[in-house]
Amino acid sequence: MFGPDHSTESIATRIDHLMEAVFVEDDGTRLERLARHVAPNFVYISPEAVFDGPAGLGEAFALYRRADRRPVTLSRTSGVDLHHGYFRYTWQRVERGVVAMEGWSLGSLDDAGAIRRVVTFEGLVPGALGEGG
Repeated sequence: MFGPDHSTESIATRIDHLMEAVFVEDDGTRLERLARHVAPNFVYISPEAVFDGPAGLGEAFALYRRADRRPVTLSRTSGVDLHHGYFRYTWQRVERGVVAMEGWSLGSLDDAGAIRRVVTFEGLVPGALGEGG
């Protein structure tokens, strides 16, 4: 399931690859690229919804692949803190050259080192976008 360099590729590099792959326009290519780095039971949790598997991760970013939103990029703005199979990092989404959103994500790896779960929060400071649960 995983690419041949999966075991030696850093988690930061895998996250970067996922952030690029979600914007690939061709469905088959996008799914293949996402599946290289995530566990079969991968779950992506955003403020809007919960998405399952590589196809779900691609679906989560479908809005940003629309012609009226391009070009869009997603990139890490910090290193990746990793311990005991859990990680966190900050990110930004740029649309048409302007930072549209910043946030942070945390996640976990499975026993094989594949990304099992990513939970994304919008805003760099917890609770900064308003009161909520």
